Amino acid sequence: MKIPTPMNENEWSSIKNTGTTIHLKKDEIIFREGDKTDTEIFIESGVIRGFIVDEAGNEKSTSFFEEGSFMSTLSLRTQSSLSAYNYQALCRTKLLVFDSKQLKDLLSKTKKLSEIGKAIKERELTRLINRDDCLMQIKAIDKYQKFIKFYPNLEKQVSQHHIASYLGITPVSLSRLKKSMLIQTDNN
Repeated sequence: MKIPTPMNENEWSSIKNTGTTIHLKKDEIIFREGDKTDTEIFIESGVIRGFIVDEAGNEKSTSFFEEGSFMSTLSLRTQSSLSAYNYQALCRTKLLVFDSKQLKDLLSKTKKLSEIGKAIKERELTRLINRDDCLMQIKAIDKYQKFIKFYPNLEKQVSQHHIASYLGITPVSLSRLKKSMLIQTDNN
């Protein structure tokens, strides 16, 4: 298991002991949009996908959380503690679940723990900025290149369908895009 940066093993151990371990099966839903939740989640192993369902009933991926990352308040819920999205395990997943208030209190106890809390928030803001930046790209190839840069290992773990919905394109378009990139690479 990855220890979240910038923590050492002892710091992580003190935080980890306040959480509860939960195991999820592939495709299991953790939260549905509108569910009440007062938790913070660390992904010990596996991948979680955030998604919405549009008016036509189509799922649109909004986020991915990999092993070693936190699903924090910024991404998890609204100010009224309601889940902002649906969250699904894309493979067998092991989570460490924390009570939000307990974790917040713990992270404010020392300067080092406060720095860790700040680093968690900064990483989540970076993820959100990357998502916005990716959506603003006009060309699908630019969106895809940003995606693989930000999530270098995710493509091996997540279906093409989920990646395509995150990028706002069809799986067929993603397949063609990957094929054209492969041809360009071979020609260079």
